[in-house]
Amino acid sequence: MKSPHPADTRTNPNLDFLRACAVLLVLLGHLTRFFGVDQVGRVALIGLGGLGVAMFFVHTALVLMMSLEREAVGAPILFVPFMIRRCFRIYPLAIFVIAVVMVLHAPQATVSPGHFAGWNFDRTDALANLFLVQDLSFRVPIVGPTWSLSFELQMYLLLPGIFLFLRRGWPAWQLGIILAMLLGLCVVVVDHSTTRNLAFFVPCFLAGIVSYQLQKYVPPVIPSFAWPAFVTGVAAVYLMSKMTRWDEWLVCFVLGLGIPAFTRMTSRAVDATSAMIAKYSYGIYLTHFFVIWLAFEKLSGAPVILRVGIFLGLGAALPVIFYHSVEEPMIQFGKRMANSYVRGRELRHAVTK
Repeated sequence: MKSPHPADTRTNPNLDFLRACAVLLVLLGHLTRFFGVDQVGRVALIGLGGLGVAMFFVHTALVLMMSLEREAVGAPILFVPFMIRRCFRIYPLAIFVIAVVMVLHAPQATVSPGHFAGWNFDRTDALANLFLVQDLSFRVPIVGPTWSLSFELQMYLLLPGIFLFLRRGWPAWQLGIILAMLLGLCVVVVDHSTTRNLAFFVPCFLAGIVSYQLQKYVPPVIPSFAWPAFVTGVAAVYLMSKMTRWDEWLVCFVLGLGIPAFTRMTSRAVDATSAMIAKYSYGIYLTHFFVIWLAFEKLSGAPVILRVGIFLGLGAALPVIFYHSVEEPMIQFGKRMANSYVRGRELRHAVTK
């Protein structure tokens, strides 16, 4: 019997593993940065966080293209329900965490060896952060990891159009030319930019879109047990490279090209662990700065075993608590709003016929 394709079902252990690796790389990167461990042999640990975010972008583009394929209800109303679902997925917990940090005046903007720093934010800073438009308004993130959410939101605006464009069934050679042109445009923009912008990360998202297209034609033939080794190997090669923008883009495309070729992982232990971490990954991403700061800087005078216990306990508890109290209820509410919009649009369309 033919092995199920990695994208055939909504629960994908291979993609769960990739997402789990991404968030753990970000966490480990900031943890090692706090303790001043930036290099181990030839491996530059200082690049862990950026690599994790790049993996997130590949994963996000792929799964959202798959989601658009499942939930497409026609081009005229595709964009609005998609954005409703995504906004209720990304905004509620981000707003909650940012608001708590602002109220507590906790230093959560940047991390350096042994120290977290904050900013004396004004009203404009607060609004830019709460709306996740820090880069567009040239404002500093109040919660450091939220810098990536601004770029993710900008990419959300483009994905439905890209999906509709690909659905037209363009020949592979034409898509290849378009991809090359987009990459060339990104190179030009990046080379002439004085600040980080979306062009820096478009290739990472494009890698996920390429993966989405390839899964329609590439059969999964590589045994699933090699998938963790593949992801780990790609990460290790990047961390031993010069870690230029080109290296980051190359890693993303290698991942994107590799994803469709692997059969689904079948290890229950690995699958269950990956699924759990992936489920709470957004909460881990948004709260890990606070957990590291509280356990290892704010409580620096406490016994080591207590600090480690607080780090592990809160690091596990906060994402779970926030998922069930904020994240998941808002996701479901967003789905209901999107479905309501679709039904209302269909009803108005039927009445006007």
